[in-house]
Amino acid sequence: MNLNYSLAEKDGIQVLQIKDLLSEHANREIIKAVEHKLREGYASFVVDLAAVEYMNSVGLNFLLTMRARSTESGGGLVVANVSEKVKSLLDMTKLTPMFVMSTSVEQALQKVQQN
Repeated sequence: MNLNYSLAEKDGIQVLQIKDLLSEHANREIIKAVEHKLREGYASFVVDLAAVEYMNSVGLNFLLTMRARSTESGGGLVVANVSEKVKSLLDMTKLTPMFVMSTSVEQALQKVQQN
């Protein structure tokens, strides 16, 4: 079991809880797990960032990769529990419009199901 992330299925949607997004190596490991879920037929994901206080360009690249993988598979991606520092980084890099965000995992699950 990896201590940096966990994946769980909820109503046909994969909920990915992440502890940090600072390591490119660790992020590649998460992407591999996501790709495995995509091969199993899952296409929609909620990325829960409740434990992620801040991120760098490696984390931004991870989120962009997650978004691309899920939309290429016909699914959707909602990012939940985004900290103010992460929101600020998304705003500064002008990436905010690329992501659907929510204040909770439950709200994120509803948003994924609506799309």
